[in-house]
Amino acid sequence: MRGSVRKRGNYYQYRFHTRDPLTNERKEISKGGFERKKDAEKALAQAISEFENGSFISHKTVLFKDLIKMWYEEKEETVRASTLYSYKRAIEARIRPKFDNADVKKIKPMHIHNFYQDLKKQGLSSKYISYVGVILGNIMNKAVEMEFIHSNPVNKAKKPKIQKKKQLSWTKEETLLFLDKIRFRTKYHLAYYIAFYTGMRVGEILGLHWDDIDYEAKMIHVQHTLTLQEGTYVIGPVKTESSDRWIPIGDFLIKMLKDHKENSPYTNETFVFCTRNNTLVGPYTLRRNIKTVSRELGIPEIRFHDIRRTHTTILIDEGVSPKVVSQRLGHSDVSITLNVYTDVFDERQAEASKKIDDILTGGHFVVNDEE
Repeated sequence: MRGSVRKRGNYYQYRFHTRDPLTNERKEISKGGFERKKDAEKALAQAISEFENGSFISHKTVLFKDLIKMWYEEKEETVRASTLYSYKRAIEARIRPKFDNADVKKIKPMHIHNFYQDLKKQGLSSKYISYVGVILGNIMNKAVEMEFIHSNPVNKAKKPKIQKKKQLSWTKEETLLFLDKIRFRTKYHLAYYIAFYTGMRVGEILGLHWDDIDYEAKMIHVQHTLTLQEGTYVIGPVKTESSDRWIPIGDFLIKMLKDHKENSPYTNETFVFCTRNNTLVGPYTLRRNIKTVSRELGIPEIRFHDIRRTHTTILIDEGVSPKVVSQRLGHSDVSITLNVYTDVFDERQAEASKKIDDILTGGHFVVNDEE
């Protein structure tokens, strides 16, 4: 690669040519303002060296909105449509209004910090702000990859600290109370039974096909899931290899499934669950009923996803191997299952301590506080 130095007015300017990574068009890179020709030649040699070893940063403006186009094109080929839709919602609502017309090279950690503070002032949760920050960092990684910038400013700005909330689950008694009540509250009560009996996700339940159920083997094949794409619910394959699984079920659930197929107006030849108009059922329908019935019963108000946590807790408490539970849930690693169980771990530790005391002392050890 060669360049040249020329005098323009009272100052010297260097220039050399390369390819624009955005358009692949030939472009000129130049810089002026040098009082001496020797200084311009030295700067030219350094610029060419930096360009060839990948450390040169062009002075040309690269707008954030152009960077996003490149990022979107890549993500469309590597992530699920539902995931990309989730990204787009955050980008269009929060990120683009702030950075769209900014020069990528001029975005500094201070700007990221101020962006987080603005989101906090809007009353957004720390969890959501952190999620937006992850997406923004991912986009800016593309700028580093394309050598528009040396380092990612998002990595240097602290995201709001997320206060971990204790995740709730129900006891066996609370679960039975809910199931007894929900049978008379919604035509979709079978969906809750499937959730508690199998640990399936809400999208997996609402994406269930009749062909996924093997009555002879007493198994459910989880291979479809309901997702939101561009504002519309669609059914597609499950997200990961571990999510595609067979779950054994018992006679009680098989009977409920057969009764539902024969008698319910909320199913059709293909889908286990649908509306009277043969449209897909949205998750909100199921989530709303949990909230309402929980309040009526005076039991902790949990999310539909917490039914998986309840399923996990009940089985492990009853001595079922975490590995077996992990396979039912579709986790890729048993450690994920144990993390689900973490919030009840301290309570179980106290129970274990009392149990070992009773076993080893025969229940005869008494502490005398007067000694």
